[in-house]
Amino acid sequence: MQRFKEPLVLQSPVRRRGFLELFNALETLPAESARWGERSLLGPQRWARILIVGTAKLLRLLPPRLAFLILALFEIGDLRDRRLLQRAYQVYCASLLAKDPDLRFSGLLGRCFPMLSAELLLRIGADWEAYDLVLQDQLAARSPELANMMIRALFELGEFDKAYRLASQLDLRARSESEIHLTFLKGMLEIMVGNESRAVECMSDACRGIPDYMRPHQNMASRPARNYHPNPLDFACGAAGRLFDLCNFTGQRVTHVGSGDIGIGLFTRALAAQSELGEAAPAVSAEASHLLRRLGIPLEQLRVLPEEWTTQIGHLGMLDILFRMRDLGWWSGRPLIVVRPNCVANRAFLRLFERFADVVVIGETVSHALGEELLSLQRWYGMNFNVFRLPNGDVVPWQEAGALAILQWERDGRGHPLRDEYDRIYEAAPKLQDDYRRMRESWGMKPDDWYVCLHTRDGSHYSEVDGTGQTHRNAPIETYLDAIHAVTRRGGWVIKLGGPNSPGLPPLDRAIDYAQSKFRSELMDICLIRNAKAFIGTTSGLTNVAISFGIPSALVNCITTDPQLWNSAVRFALKPVRLADGRMLTQTQLTSPPWRWRLFDACVLSRNGAQPLNNTSDEILAVVEEVVDLACGHAADIASQQLLSLWREQLVPPHYYGGGTISAHYLAKYESAFLVPGAAPQRSLPEVARARQR
Repeated sequence: MQRFKEPLVLQSPVRRRGFLELFNALETLPAESARWGERSLLGPQRWARILIVGTAKLLRLLPPRLAFLILALFEIGDLRDRRLLQRAYQVYCASLLAKDPDLRFSGLLGRCFPMLSAELLLRIGADWEAYDLVLQDQLAARSPELANMMIRALFELGEFDKAYRLASQLDLRARSESEIHLTFLKGMLEIMVGNESRAVECMSDACRGIPDYMRPHQNMASRPARNYHPNPLDFACGAAGRLFDLCNFTGQRVTHVGSGDIGIGLFTRALAAQSELGEAAPAVSAEASHLLRRLGIPLEQLRVLPEEWTTQIGHLGMLDILFRMRDLGWWSGRPLIVVRPNCVANRAFLRLFERFADVVVIGETVSHALGEELLSLQRWYGMNFNVFRLPNGDVVPWQEAGALAILQWERDGRGHPLRDEYDRIYEAAPKLQDDYRRMRESWGMKPDDWYVCLHTRDGSHYSEVDGTGQTHRNAPIETYLDAIHAVTRRGGWVIKLGGPNSPGLPPLDRAIDYAQSKFRSELMDICLIRNAKAFIGTTSGLTNVAISFGIPSALVNCITTDPQLWNSAVRFALKPVRLADGRMLTQTQLTSPPWRWRLFDACVLSRNGAQPLNNTSDEILAVVEEVVDLACGHAADIASQQLLSLWREQLVPPHYYGGGTISAHYLAKYESAFLVPGAAPQRSLPEVARARQR
């Protein structure tokens, strides 16, 4: 497609020549920096990134309209890495718009070149200015690519009505790739307003145009590859199968942009579509029938656990709770875990589930074709990753069901199945035990020395950009130093876990940065957690491993949309969330709509005028001391019963943090702002009943 048909008219030949010279110079810079980088200690990609970051900083010094003009010139000149530059400027653009929502970037350029300006505005995050241009000049009808960008932007802003109206005005009969994506978007919007027949029609059109849309879907954590090749089950599932995929995908997306209440309804509809499919058994291949017979799994008892359950370490921890739910009698059937070898968060941890479920590895223990067929069977027989139907018939978010399961499990006095499995499989493994002993000795630890594991969340693992996505869950390592000193003063050690690119620990006595050591491995990660006296973490995946092993846990800088799978050995502190006027969101607000759902994404919080703050050193220290006391069998500091009762009354639902208890220090520090007397939430009858059961 010819992207911009409007001619570029410059004011004078001199200025035109100056701009052309500027383009020529800028066009050669990445190549020159790459060649120079090849001769240096830094690689060419690193130098290109340094150049982009430097240019982005330069743009921040310019007036917004001049910076926008330069970005437009980069776009017209098709400058290499221009999109990276636009993303780098987007963060600054967001800060400008936060201060002045009426700020405009395009000016005269927007009137002369509306198509170019609207597309560029969307790329830097000036969505409302782009929306004005799109409506004013009816640009969506002229460019499916721009319409696609605009409708997606409106969706991300939670402006579903505007997105629906704009999509409804488009003629999507042509079959370009952009129009196919638009058709899928329209299907998402149709299912949100309850137009199931239109939604299925749109979804079916999208599937015919792009086979990737025929892939069975529950959660993007499955990390699907491109160029999907549909199998017969993807066609046989029909309208109910299209609804299953569409409702799961749309429910996830609306939850991510702060509308989880809509998401629950869509996930529930996906369950209904699965029930419709389950009324008749699908015809499976001879290869699939042979595998199921060999495993002793009747088709009607098959419970497929697809990739999303294993691609992240925290999701593997969710599997632990899922199998506890089965032991509690909450579900039945024969589970089959289907994984790809390069998409398992921790193979050593996955091995702990061998007694609970059969596991097949695509390309290793089953063929690629059979693996894809098994994944397609999740539409009929899959365990839903998003919601769970409780024994009383209520459909609740999966994490809420998991929190309830933890409470019943502890009431019944049950133990830690995964800890027992770890001990059975790995405690007698000579090589692991030898590696563990040599590692401790190399650090100077004596055989009877105890330690705690420390894990902080940072942006390195997912290459996150500050102020976007999940970055509000991160926290600086410096605020943990007082807590580290407190542990070492009591004779313990602190071993920091994490990725090799995570922020390093400063040199400290009896503190080890295992994350940057030669001993780091998947098996050693879980070995260290299993043998720790206590665990210091946050709302991230490794915490679920510690919970599964029953390790007393101090969880700080916590911020969450989901109820937590925490047991009674957890003490925690939340990130205070402040509004623009300085008020702190209360416990009731944090656990009920609309604020509960806004906590998922940093941008959503910012758009709604809220800012999460990191826990201070004293807050982290207090939680860690409470948990070390608990782990050592000493009397731990607890909040007054009056404060704890008030806190529990203000939780929506009452099991929002499972069996965990909030820090006594945190409650006392924020009592007047965090707990509002007389603000007990209104709960539904099922919630009241579950609270009484507790």
